[in-house]
Amino acid sequence: MLSERAQAGLSKIAVVIPVLNDRDHLRRLLTTLERHPDLELVVVDGGSSDNPQEISSRATFIQTTKPGRGRQVALGIKQATREWIWVLHADSFVHEENVESIGTAISQVRWGRFDVSLDGSRWEFRMIETLMNWRSRFTSICTGDQGMFFHQDILKQIGGFPDQPLMEDVEVSKRLRKLAKPYCSNSRLGASTRKWEADGTFRTVLRMWRYRIRYYFGASPDVLYSEYYRHR
Repeated sequence: MLSERAQAGLSKIAVVIPVLNDRDHLRRLLTTLERHPDLELVVVDGGSSDNPQEISSRATFIQTTKPGRGRQVALGIKQATREWIWVLHADSFVHEENVESIGTAISQVRWGRFDVSLDGSRWEFRMIETLMNWRSRFTSICTGDQGMFFHQDILKQIGGFPDQPLMEDVEVSKRLRKLAKPYCSNSRLGASTRKWEADGTFRTVLRMWRYRIRYYFGASPDVLYSEYYRHR
C-alpha cells in the first residue's frame, strides 16, 4: 500500500508509453498501472498492426503514422494534462516500490530515473544492468529503459522533449543535466532483455555503443534510426 505522500503525488503524473506492435507487453504494463487510478495514462502508437487501443478503455490512445520513440514521446507529452511526465517502454516491469518512489520523489526533484533490473537470469545481464546504473550515475546520461521522469517546466526550459527517432534519451539527458542533476532512484524498474536475446548480448551492446559514439560525433538520428532498424 502506498504512503499518503506517494498517493498524493500520483495525481500529478502522466505516464507516456510509446508503442509499436507491443500488444502483449503493453497489456501487462497497463494492467499494473491501472491499479493506480490517479495516474494519467497516454499511449502513443507509431502505426501498430496489432490494435493496441483494444487493450484498455482507461488509457488515452494517440495514433501517429510516423514511428520513432522520441517523436512519439514528444507527441504524448503535448497531449498529457499533468505537470509531471513519466516515460515507460511497453516492456517495462513496474513494481509497487517504483510507484512509491516516484510519487514521493517528485516533490523534491526536477527530473530523474530509476535503477534498472533486467529480467533475464544470465550473468551477463547482471553485469549489463550494473554498468548501466553506474554509468548513469557518473555521467547523468540516462536511458529509456530506466523510466525517466520530468517536470513539464524543466522540459520547456530545454525546448521540449527531443522530437527525434533515436538517441532521444541521450539527447534529453545532455540538455537536462546542464540545468540539474537527475534524481537516481535505487528502486529498481524491471526491463525486458528481448533485444539482447534476439540479437545476441554482446553484439547488441557493441552495436548500441557504436551508435552512441557516432551520435556523439554528429551522426544524424534519422540515419542511425534507419540503420538500427534495418539490422533488427
